[in-house]
Amino acid sequence: MAALGCESDFFGLASEPLDAAIPGARSLKFVLDRADGDSLYFQNSRKYLVHWEFASEHLSGRGLPVVPDLPSFNETEYYSPDRRFVLGAVTFYETSGEPGIWAFELSGYDTATAEMMELAFRAVAGAAYFGELLRFHPTSEAVLLEAERLPRDIPIVATDEIFAGIDYQPLNLATALGRLAFVRADDLEDSFVGFRDIVVLDRVPNDITVVSGIITAELQTPLSHVNVLSQNRGTPNMGLRGALAHDELRALDGKWVRLVVGAFEWSIEEVDRAEADEWWEAHRPASVQVPFLDLSA
Repeated sequence: MAALGCESDFFGLASEPLDAAIPGARSLKFVLDRADGDSLYFQNSRKYLVHWEFASEHLSGRGLPVVPDLPSFNETEYYSPDRRFVLGAVTFYETSGEPGIWAFELSGYDTATAEMMELAFRAVAGAAYFGELLRFHPTSEAVLLEAERLPRDIPIVATDEIFAGIDYQPLNLATALGRLAFVRADDLEDSFVGFRDIVVLDRVPNDITVVSGIITAELQTPLSHVNVLSQNRGTPNMGLRGALAHDELRALDGKWVRLVVGAFEWSIEEVDRAEADEWWEAHRPASVQVPFLDLSA
């Protein structure tokens, strides 16, 4: 679709953001093709979960350059200054008041120049019914640094403003059984934290050892290192304002629990040690096979 004329156009194509950072958010990916006169496409983000899927099916060949395989596409289209595409998304964030926040977003690791950002922003704003409400949302410090070069008429919205009024932030949707433990982030290096612990932290640490789940008392950015670790490990991760004083969590400190981090709500309940052990045996990572060192030669 080349233009969004009404709400049904946007919400009919939009999906939940992959990072699931804010309940109620809906995200619609776009592709701007610099090799075809800066043509703009809003892709069906429910059918095509990543930009490459859409581009390889609809924008490859037939008089246009061939879209390469996924690894090559990711390397060139997010990092190369000579890239063919500018890739991003428009995300609608529900707020306590109307009309919500319409955010233009690039991937946090995208190295697009300010000129590319401006080109895509103006194209999207001009093709969407919410164009006058659209604001640029930097998704990482690197994107923010480059966005400072944007013309002053392109409004910028900070992550803190988007998160205002939000108490629960699901980062990685998953379920885990483990022992609940309250730990200060500053004490992580000196305190023993087990791989079967579900930790409640006062803030977002720079790094953390393997744990079964994470709850932080301050909200995170979706591309924070601990969230990337949680996604790679398949463990639940969430932000919860006031987690350190949360009565339900405090009552379960040191006990075996089941934590469920869902897209719109979370739950925690006590379980017995036998159930926790059974769950761990069914979900424990596969053993790493180390080759035998042959010293006979």
